[in-house]
Amino acid sequence: MNKKIVIIITSVAFVFLAIMGGGFYVMWTKIVSLIPPEEIAEEALEEEAETTVIGEMFPLDTFVVNLADGNGKRYLRATMQLELSPEQTVATLEQRLPQIRDVVLTILPTKQFQEIRTVEGKATLRTEILTKLNELFNSASVANIYFTEFVIQ
Repeated sequence: MNKKIVIIITSVAFVFLAIMGGGFYVMWTKIVSLIPPEEIAEEALEEEAETTVIGEMFPLDTFVVNLADGNGKRYLRATMQLELSPEQTVATLEQRLPQIRDVVLTILPTKQFQEIRTVEGKATLRTEILTKLNELFNSASVANIYFTEFVIQ
């Protein structure tokens, strides 16, 4: 008798869930059919416009510099990649690689451990390097900088 009750309750629950699922399906198809196709197409275009396009990447060699701390015992080892804007080519950057390395090597040794140990400090450093590189090219040639290695010792 006890086993029969469990089977009956399970069957009723299953039928109830099936009816609810079917009802939601019917309601969903009715609601979607009320939205004009133009709005759906506009929403898809807006979503496409929101996706960002990542530019070509230009890897830089590893930089090892002493930090500007008073005792001079700390050093920074950083490797980064430059994301180029769409109109910029890798060939142009390869020609100006010594200037790019000079800009980075001029900025990195001026930093102290306390300035770059936090996430905000690294973001500030990234912004500073990005600004100086774009000044070098007289345009927004570098879209972003990604640190692929950042070790302070």
